[in-house]
Amino acid sequence: MRSLFKQYGTHIVTAVLIMLFVFVTTVPTESKGLEPYDHEKVTVEEGETLWSIASKLHDDLDTNKESVIHWISVYNELEGSVIFAGQELTVPVKGEH
Repeated sequence: MRSLFKQYGTHIVTAVLIMLFVFVTTVPTESKGLEPYDHEKVTVEEGETLWSIASKLHDDLDTNKESVIHWISVYNELEGSVIFAGQELTVPVKGEH
């Protein structure tokens, strides 16, 4: 058994560290530093951008447009800033928090 650990010990430790890293980096959205807003689904209209959507929402949320864009991007797992007409997005809305 001892020689088996010597032979595979570093592989086992590496595998455990990788699993720990994956677990820690895939925490729920609420743990990613996002404000705990209520949310609703919206459908992107022709010509809308993340900036224009955030412009409609930021005053009610008592925050800036950049924070709203960040929230939308993280919550919807967007890889960039391009959105498309007809795309459904979850956006933050003022709630009872």
